[in-house]
Amino acid sequence: MILLADNDILIMLAQCDLIDEALEVFQCGLSDCFVVGAAPYSLYLSNPQKCYDKRLGNHAAFDRLAGLVHSCQKLGAADENIDLLEALSRIDGVDDGELELFLHTDSLHRHQQAYVLTTGDKKSLRALLSSNCVHAFPSLCQKVECLESLLLKVISLYGHAHTTMKVGTGYATTTREDRFDKVLRVAFGNGCDEASTRNALNYYMKDVAYFIRP
Repeated sequence: MILLADNDILIMLAQCDLIDEALEVFQCGLSDCFVVGAAPYSLYLSNPQKCYDKRLGNHAAFDRLAGLVHSCQKLGAADENIDLLEALSRIDGVDDGELELFLHTDSLHRHQQAYVLTTGDKKSLRALLSSNCVHAFPSLCQKVECLESLLLKVISLYGHAHTTMKVGTGYATTTREDRFDKVLRVAFGNGCDEASTRNALNYYMKDVAYFIRP
C-alpha cells in the first residue's frame, strides 16, 4: 500500500510520538510512505530553530520529525490530468501541497493501486466538497485519514489511556500553544473519558466524513 502524507499530519505524529502507532494502523512501514518533495524545505528541517518557530513549537519533536520525513520516499510529478489540475487550481482553500497530493491520488486511482491519503488539513477537504470538482471525488472517497479518524483507530488498537498519555506528553512539551492542534486539546484534555474523546473526534470530522476511510 502507498501512504501519502501531508505536513500537518507529520507534525502531529512527531509532536505526540505516535509514528509507530500510525504505521501499525496502516499496516505499513516507512518505505511505503510518501511525502511531497518540498516537505524537508517547507518544514525547515535544515534549521531546527526555524522549524520550532514556524512549524513544531516543540524542540523535543524535531529529531522525530526529521527522521520521519527523511525516511519517507519523495513524490515526483503525478501523471498528467490537465482537467483535474485546472479544476483544483480554481478552488480557494486548496494549497499547493494538497493539490499535489490530490493529483497523486487521482493517478493511483486510475492505475488501480492501493493507497491512503493522510492529512491534517480538513480545510482543503471542505473546500473540495463545496466545489463542483467532481473529478477528484472518486479517488478520495473513503481513501482519506484525517487527524481525528487516525486517532480513533489508534485508540482502538492501543487504548484510550495510552493515546491520551502520548497526546498529553506532546502537548506538555510543545511550548508554543499555537503550534499544537486545538482539536487534540479539546478531545483529550480535562480528564476526558474514552466516550467523550470519541465523541469529540467524530464531531470534528463529521463534515468530511464522505472522504474518510472506514
